[in-house]
Formats: sequence, C-alpha cells, structure tokens
Amino acid sequence: MLTYEDLVASLEEAWMTAGLHEHEVVESVQPDAHDRSYRVELFPDHPEPLTAENMPPWVEVSFTWSALHQIRAERRDIPAEPLDLVWTYTVNGYGLREQTDYELVRLFQKAFMTTFRRFYRLEAAAIEAPTVEVHRIYTDSGPRLKVARLQLVSTSMTDLTEQWDEHDPRVLLNVIRTEMQLASAIIRALTDVFNPGGQGGYRAVDAA
Repeated sequence: MLTYEDLVASLEEAWMTAGLHEHEVVESVQPDAHDRSYRVELFPDHPEPLTAENMPPWVEVSFTWSALHQIRAERRDIPAEPLDLVWTYTVNGYGLREQTDYELVRLFQKAFMTTFRRFYRLEAAAIEAPTVEVHRIYTDSGPRLKVARLQLVSTSMTDLTEQWDEHDPRVLLNVIRTEMQLASAIIRALTDVFNPGGQGGYRAVDAA
C-alpha cells in the first residue's frame, strides 16, 4: 500500500539515479485540511556559481498528500483518491529576449515531444504537445520598457492511482525512476536548445 514516506523515498532515489540534484526541498502541513505537500527543485550538473546567465533548465516536482490519501494508506476501505505528481519545467531565458513567443513555444514543444517519444512511443501518438507559458518581466529603464527576465514554464502530471494497491515497493520505484529519467532527458534537450554551453544562449534550430 502506497504511503507518503514511500513516495518521498522513491523520488529521492530516482532523482539521484537520473543524475539530478535538489536545490530546494519544501515540505509543509496544513493541519486544518490535514494536507501535506511536498515540492523539490531538481537541477542537472551546472557551472558554479549559478547565475542568471548560466542557469540551466530545471524541473520542480510536487504533490499534495490529502487526508483521504492518508486514510487509504492506513488500509481503510475507501474509494481510490487520485494522486498526481506535478512536473513543472522552467527555462530561464536570459538570451531569448529577441525571439517571438511563437518561436520559443515551438522550440520548447519540439524538444519535449522528441524526448517523450523516445520513452513512450505509442503514448506519444495520442497526446498533444504540452502547454507552454511565456513569462516576461519588464524593467522601466529609459524611454522604453525592457525585458529584464524571460521564462518558459510548462507543467505535466503523472497519475499514480494504479500504484495504490501494489504490495511490491519496486513497482512504485520503477514507475518513478522512468518518469524521473524522462524528466532528466527533457531537461538535457531543453538545455541543448536554450542554454548551450551553459551561457544562457540560444541555438537557432528549426521549430517546425
């Protein structure tokens, strides 16, 4: 039976195996709602010190463990409560300010989908390219506003509902390992496009 501790331990083992490391881990509890939340920022290897100019793409993994999840983990007979891992990919586009939103989104989607097909070829045919948000933060300097920072953000989810009743903990670990390896490969693909050489640059490639 799946527990909060099993899930956290599997995530940590998986990101280490996938060659990622945590920059921030946040666990919080909301006593009134009996909810626990978990969030971790995962980065690939990167130059030191980490700056806006050389920051690689990264992924934040999070989930919420509700009172219903805890009740079911205690082996009480209640209906299945969906449990989703949320993967939020971020590209810190230091050198992307001159690109159009369309170009940036298409480049992100191409890198994501090309990688996804390597892991889940059959499933890829049935899913759409991920939604990508373009965030521009402006600074008021001189007669015109300038883009101080640009980020691309995309979120996907992994449904762990089918893992609830597995008695073998290796099943959950294998699922999370595969998803973490996919996330690591997506980060590498995004880095190749948006952060080649770790210099915050942009490599012009076909976005079609």
